[in-house]
Amino acid sequence: MNGGVLPLQVIMLGPLMLKYSLLMMMIAVATGYLVTLFWTRHLDTTIRKPLLDDLMIMLLVGILIWKFSPLVFDTMAVIRSPLSLLYYTGGTQGILLAIIANILMLVYQCFKHRKPWAVYANTMLTWLIAAYGILNLLRVFLENGGYTAIGTAVVAAAVIAYQFRHRERIFSSYLLACTVMWSAIGLFTVSLVDETVEAFWLGLGEMQLALLIVAILALIMKVILEKRESLNT
Repeated sequence: MNGGVLPLQVIMLGPLMLKYSLLMMMIAVATGYLVTLFWTRHLDTTIRKPLLDDLMIMLLVGILIWKFSPLVFDTMAVIRSPLSLLYYTGGTQGILLAIIANILMLVYQCFKHRKPWAVYANTMLTWLIAAYGILNLLRVFLENGGYTAIGTAVVAAAVIAYQFRHRERIFSSYLLACTVMWSAIGLFTVSLVDETVEAFWLGLGEMQLALLIVAILALIMKVILEKRESLNT
């Protein structure tokens, strides 16, 4: 099955078994949410409450999509063994599918209800980066994550620090472009020390190429927004 199997390491809670990977993800998501709460505390309540409520709904939808994504990626296997959904998750493919679905939900809500899309996008990205950084930090201590996990956690911490420094621009697409750019550059740099990456083109792996393209596109958007701001001043 294409869906990833969670590690066999478990914590026994009476008759229940809680797997380390799931526990780590829960801690990362919860910590990322706390970071987001702190980051948005300067917003007016009329904006902050519906913003966080909508993002929480997106999170729950994303978890369901991630959990049941084997129905999309390996339909026949699930049909043959429906109970496998209790033990399998969507793995990396499921996470990507959940992210894409949440982005589409974000776009739909912002356009339909005329919500400030930059605030939603910046806040969602803050939550995602903070959670991903915490997850990799936990991997360092619980799964011997190595240099890649350490580097990813450092990149996430640096990007979050950048966002806090410029949180007054939470309504700006410029902050979004800068955050995406620095995140992509940082993760690309970290990936260069990952010995497991297989070359796809010009000695770079598929994810490395994707990060490089994202960084370039975000840089172009940053330059365009800077020029637009200079013309308006």
